[in-house]
Amino acid sequence: MIGERGFPRGYKPRSDPGFSDQVPQNILPVKGQSAYSGKEILNKYKLEANPPHPMLQAASGDYVAIVHLENGHVSLPLNQPNKPRNRGTIFFYGTSQPKDEERLFDVHLRWNKDGSGGDKRGVLLGTRHYDDGQCFQPNADAIAKERASKFSSDGAKISQELPCQSDIKLPDNLKPGSVYTVYWYWDWPDLNANKINMDKTKDGSYPWAGSFMRGDTITNGWTMDMISKNESYSSVIDIKIVDTQAQGVSTKSDAKQQYVAKQDIYSKAIEEQMKSNFQVPVGDSGSSNSNNAAGSMPPSSAAVVPVSASGAASPPVPLSSAPPPPLSVPTSLQCSGVVTVTQTQMVPPTTIFQTIYRTVDPGAQPTQPPPDGVTVTVTSHVHASPTGGPARRLVNSKNRRSGWFGA
Repeated sequence: MIGERGFPRGYKPRSDPGFSDQVPQNILPVKGQSAYSGKEILNKYKLEANPPHPMLQAASGDYVAIVHLENGHVSLPLNQPNKPRNRGTIFFYGTSQPKDEERLFDVHLRWNKDGSGGDKRGVLLGTRHYDDGQCFQPNADAIAKERASKFSSDGAKISQELPCQSDIKLPDNLKPGSVYTVYWYWDWPDLNANKINMDKTKDGSYPWAGSFMRGDTITNGWTMDMISKNESYSSVIDIKIVDTQAQGVSTKSDAKQQYVAKQDIYSKAIEEQMKSNFQVPVGDSGSSNSNNAAGSMPPSSAAVVPVSASGAASPPVPLSSAPPPPLSVPTSLQCSGVVTVTQTQMVPPTTIFQTIYRTVDPGAQPTQPPPDGVTVTVTSHVHASPTGGPARRLVNSKNRRSGWFGA
């Protein structure tokens, strides 16, 4: 993960006076409300043409690493035993036509992969498990110890938090000079273990309460009583789309790309995620748990928002979670933000920090300080030479990625 940082909407450093988890946090439904009203807004803050903290810059077709701190939701699962076993599903929606107030019910499980769903302004970019299979926060429990040991050869340390990441490929047809908005939505309900097969939730197979309230067709036998508590969080990242050539990045290569397995775990993409944007199946209608989990890249929406698009200046936006206090896990590219999620459980509120990075012709390996929320980064692949040694580094639209941390 290399490049300059970018920041999510409403980003505010935790060190700033007046910072609290409530600044970035966008919990849905709102605290104190048990059911969705249908009026929930995905974006706590509006788009700003010139935000105080720079947007991530990335080219069409880049890979973006969206990184978040697990905050105990992964490594301390017994604190919240009735949560999905995949620790919740993260949905990524992209649009070049964002609204000042983007309603959750207009987007979630409405927008689909080919852009034909809902009001057709955006697409479902991808889905990821909140638990990426390797992340952990420093603690004395088994999961953290096992993962720190498993990835120790790549530099993992039990004393340093390893953020979770979601590697997502941007559409190939984004217009340079435009702004592309990505909605990060984490569905994290309490489930009724007497009504649902909890083992199947390891694959993200569980219902979203809004589907019943909205009157969606439910074809897999799910019922509303499988959910005992509604809880979800959102954050927003705006990406300035740049011209690949203008960034000095090569879009052509005669070398066969190969994933380099031996890398620093704190700045390393997850190879499996580079193969498909979809980890949790979502059908064309938007209903999850469909067998149609193709990883083909969705097109971008037709219109684009110019970089000069106006947007009311707003305070920083983070997401938050509800487990133990968070550690800061920064990534190495150009966009970052904070996501804070607070929950009324046996775990204390925590904040997630998001940072975004863009991939450029790589130079020295960046250092990776731990983030205190969600971070987005951009990484590059190193081409292997026929001799097995590293060849000259090339980056193109298919082997660059930007990162973002959430939850």
